[in-house]
Amino acid sequence: MVLSLLSGLPPKPRGKRWLRSAWRRHFVEKRQRHLLKSRRKRDLSNFAKTLRNERGSVESALVVIPLMTLFLISFQLVLSISSRNIETSYAQSAATHNSITGRFDQGDVIIDLNSPDAFNKLRAVVTTHNRALPNLVPHLGSQEHAVEVHGFSILENQG
Repeated sequence: MVLSLLSGLPPKPRGKRWLRSAWRRHFVEKRQRHLLKSRRKRDLSNFAKTLRNERGSVESALVVIPLMTLFLISFQLVLSISSRNIETSYAQSAATHNSITGRFDQGDVIIDLNSPDAFNKLRAVVTTHNRALPNLVPHLGSQEHAVEVHGFSILENQG
């Protein structure tokens, strides 16, 4: 009884066989815990060595540079297309607004159209918008890239 209290074994071992198996189980569990702790320490030291190791950094850089260039080129294309679409909607909105209000900007062009009705002249307004694009990829081109879009609207009932 005293032996079981001091050793942390089950409280009432019965017979030699039970005592032996309880001791064996106790030591096997203790050994497994020790092996697990030492394996964790070894894994952490291997991980630290791997972090300190510089092997493969040149190969990684050789992969990252083309990958970054590909990303920037694709992002430049997406930015150009979305910028063109936004500027197109702004130009069309400005052309429609100018045709309704009758006030025209300096860059607007008014075109007279042939009308089948002799009493009603048809005219159209064309609005142009320009916008410079940012260059995300250095050394891709030395010239400035820009988007130029046109908006078109019909002027009605304005003689």
